[in-house]
Amino acid sequence: MGRADVQRLRSRLAELYEQDDRNGGGADLEEQANIEIRRTLGLQQNGSATGRVRSRLYALAAAFTATALWAAVDSGRLDDAHRYMEQAVTLAGLSADGQVQHQTWRYAAMLADQRGRHTDAIAAAEAAMLTAAHRRDPLYASLSHARLALAAASAGDRSRALRALDRAASAYDRADLAQPRPVSMDFYTHGELHGLTGITHYRLGQADEAEFHAHQCLAALGADQHRNRAYYTAQAALAQLGQGDLEQATATAATVIPPPGTVPTSRVPRLLGTFTSALNMKAPGAVITREWNERARAL
Repeated sequence: MGRADVQRLRSRLAELYEQDDRNGGGADLEEQANIEIRRTLGLQQNGSATGRVRSRLYALAAAFTATALWAAVDSGRLDDAHRYMEQAVTLAGLSADGQVQHQTWRYAAMLADQRGRHTDAIAAAEAAMLTAAHRRDPLYASLSHARLALAAASAGDRSRALRALDRAASAYDRADLAQPRPVSMDFYTHGELHGLTGITHYRLGQADEAEFHAHQCLAALGADQHRNRAYYTAQAALAQLGQGDLEQATATAATVIPPPGTVPTSRVPRLLGTFTSALNMKAPGAVITREWNERARAL
């Protein structure tokens, strides 16, 4: 048991990341990640492994656990995600791998944000900033600052959120994008930074800025990134609604209503639910609102 086992597990992890990037998380991704967690931890019990191999196995186990965490979040099962997070933090600590520690803490920030625990989200984003990956690589630093911006905006700290966005953009500009990195960072493109920036502006009440960045994000997405395209299109619809453009907002939102018979990941339906609530608050009783409500009932 040695490098060949580690390489096989890395290849399998890359396959799961690619699956998530195409279609999002969910029960299938979570189940596959759990199989690999058990396999990786089983190899850890092999007494012939060197210290370096053990460290890599802990890092891989943490990464697979973080994948299961993400899949649980995408399915809306936040209590299960929290249990994965606790396991991932422990395994990442044992690995002494700054990159997987950064991944784990940013997932922890995302989970806390989803649960409305904004102070915890800020603390997790700050923990990501203490990792070696954040200190050594501007791309990781950019993502840390973007996560902090989201958490600070949710907490109502406008000035801190805007400072964090500036630092995220500045760090991204300094990053060497050709530098080899784990596949867990492949998603973090300039388009994704635009997407996270747009969400931050929306939370700060700056709907026009939010829509601009959402469109910049969508223009940069690959044709096979179906989950992200649906997610950021829904974000664009919310931003349009925030500017009072009801017709355009409902037209945009309608493009991401899942076709009958499909089982989408839950973040998009949840966003559409948020859109429906916001539309009913902004224009209760309007014809366009009644028509949308009829469509939304199918969700």
